[in-house]
Amino acid sequence: MNPTAIAFIGAGNIAETHAAAVRAIPGLTLAAVVDPVASRAQAFARRWDIVHFHDGVEALIAAKLVRAAHVLVPPPLHRAVAEPLLAAGIDVLLEKPMAQDADECAALQNAAARSGAALGINHNQIYHPAHLAARRLIAQNRIGPVRHVQMRFILPLRQLDARQLGHWMFDRPVNLLLEQAVHPLSQIDDLLGPAQAVSVLAAPPLALAAGQEVHRTWLVSLQCARGSAQLHLALGERYPSWGAMIVGDDGAIAADYANNLVSCETPGRWLDLVDGLLKSSRSALALEGQALGGFAGGVLSTLKLRPRSDPFYASMKGSIEAFYRGVERSRAALDGGDGRRLVELCHRIAAGIGDAPRPAAPAQAKTNEPYEILVIGGTGFIGQHLVARLIGAGKRVGVLARGTRHLPLLYEDPRVALIAGDARSAGDVARAIGAARVVVNLAHGGGGGSRAETEANLVGAARTVAEACLARGVARLVYVSSIAAIYLGDPGEIVTGATPVDPRLEERADYARAKALAERAMLDLHRVRGLPVVILRPGVVVGVGGIAFHSGIGFFNHERHYLGWNRGTNKLPLVLADDVADAIVRAADADGVAGRAYNLVGDVRLSAQEYVAALARATGRPLRFHPQSVLKLQGIEMMKALVKRATGRRDPWPSLRDLKSRGLAATFDCSDAARDLGWKPVADRAAFLRLGFTDHVGTG
Repeated sequence: MNPTAIAFIGAGNIAETHAAAVRAIPGLTLAAVVDPVASRAQAFARRWDIVHFHDGVEALIAAKLVRAAHVLVPPPLHRAVAEPLLAAGIDVLLEKPMAQDADECAALQNAAARSGAALGINHNQIYHPAHLAARRLIAQNRIGPVRHVQMRFILPLRQLDARQLGHWMFDRPVNLLLEQAVHPLSQIDDLLGPAQAVSVLAAPPLALAAGQEVHRTWLVSLQCARGSAQLHLALGERYPSWGAMIVGDDGAIAADYANNLVSCETPGRWLDLVDGLLKSSRSALALEGQALGGFAGGVLSTLKLRPRSDPFYASMKGSIEAFYRGVERSRAALDGGDGRRLVELCHRIAAGIGDAPRPAAPAQAKTNEPYEILVIGGTGFIGQHLVARLIGAGKRVGVLARGTRHLPLLYEDPRVALIAGDARSAGDVARAIGAARVVVNLAHGGGGGSRAETEANLVGAARTVAEACLARGVARLVYVSSIAAIYLGDPGEIVTGATPVDPRLEERADYARAKALAERAMLDLHRVRGLPVVILRPGVVVGVGGIAFHSGIGFFNHERHYLGWNRGTNKLPLVLADDVADAIVRAADADGVAGRAYNLVGDVRLSAQEYVAALARATGRPLRFHPQSVLKLQGIEMMKALVKRATGRRDPWPSLRDLKSRGLAATFDCSDAARDLGWKPVADRAAFLRLGFTDHVGTG
């Protein structure tokens, strides 16, 4: 057995960065991966040339392959996974937070103490390059003894924006602190030592779903062993701002973690007027030099002329290196004490607002009557509008979804039956259909890391549902596709429901290609086996619960600046989510529409420039649309592709056809949907803007 052989427990996203860091550290060998999803473990093992993979920790322990393990599973599983590893004498590096509470932390510490294994917690942000630079300045006595730290941690929260409310961090206020606040708290702890006194002020909570709310903004004052600190924590904000002002007796250090910049301000020997000018000039020059160095390093890393050096990766690599240096020096010193201290601190902060486990809200009584309509993927954006419309009409509805926790009150209605399952599982789909007369397939099916994976997931899910519908003899399958399946780059083209999918699919992006292939599969099953399918293709969907900053309008690196797919003057195929739901309900019962496809585009059609201007008025933000030339965009994409190929990647060449189609220049004629389905979308511009985003955008 190699004494430096390592196993990863969990093959999710964070494992990729751990693997890259381990490969860059001499003397470490990634020998095994464990994941309960065998296909995920195997795929990870292939990507990183790992020989051994298992579906459980017990098999790994029995194999006696490794000396250490990185536990990369969600926090609720930390104790269950790490405790047997520690008991077996395997050193463990545990992703933050250490555990859910002090009792779980103590259990892990006890297991490590009994076996003599090392227990480290990956508080990687104390190894952030800007934090290390600040620590060096402090060690050089540049600002004298540190007295106070003002820390701000103001960041977007992807899961909140995506309404992934089933995530563990939204179960209780303390969970959000354990998941997010532990980063700045670990930095404060590193600078000033353990917190001894805590006071808390939290903004009123944001209601998310039935019985669920989240405190997004916290002001925390700390008296620590070596000074005082203040933390301003705000999550789910639009503009990221993460940094610290470290104040000493003889100066101050400003650490900008978001941009990886550090400046130091100390008094000089000149008069204040002159001294102020000199300090500002020195700081400006230092920041400019760091910014240029960061830019050059990023370019060289992208071209693979130097190792990866971005701050997140550097912090992860630094933390992992520190753990194994500690293992070499003294396992006993790695006892998880810092991790437990921070878990306890998060609980003390949460106690400041009276956080305690809340009993589950009593569910409304559900009847055993069969539902006539099954909505697959019915908890998403369009799904919520559809389910609301169906129960408003007195229908009983079945909803199949992968996540069934923390849903809006709508899903507590006794007429809604929730079924946990996956659209890619034939068994789950067949079980969910039951005696349903109509099935609506809104499920995305999942993306993928490659064109083949995207096709397998999206087209595979569509076929699975269709086969189950045939086997169960449903009367109607409504398959919700997308206008992305059609080529929309010709401004002279008039697109109707009869317009076929793009015949040149190899020139289209993975999602558009997969949607088109799924449509073809549905129509083939209709022709050959009589699948009673109707295909609906919504346009750019807006409305309550949706994404106002929609990629159908343009793309952006920062929300303030929308970079158009073209000049932004053509009218876009916009549609309200509620109008899409209305069309689905109509398609479920319409006669003579099986085997047909219908585009769903509303009667109010703004250009991209008009849309962004309206969004700016609704949000009160200084948003700006930037017109683009398609040829310019193609040139930029070609340059990116050349850089990737120079670094060894063999991604497909960018497609001018796909870029043109993203501009949505074609004209839509939806009179067939009006004729065959009786569909009448909102036609009043003011009402469309109000329902589309004015009344709700930015309210979170």
